[in-house]
Amino acid sequence: MNIKIFGKLTDIFLNEKYQLNKKVSTVLDLKETLENYFPDLKSLNYLIIINNQNAKESDPIPEEAEIALLPPYSGG
Repeated sequence: MNIKIFGKLTDIFLNEKYQLNKKVSTVLDLKETLENYFPDLKSLNYLIIINNQNAKESDPIPEEAEIALLPPYSGG
């Protein structure tokens, strides 16, 4: 599962892409797995985007999904 990383989150992952080699079925599974691998994520607010849509924790992750992690943003 390939994950694109954006903004200040790249400081934690040390890259703009991350390959997760574990099967996860929901956004909550993904979040918990990543926070176990990268504990600094627990203290940050970030969005999980699945196929260009803001995902809820209960959402399933389809196979071959396009996944991205984004820091919160503000508009103006």
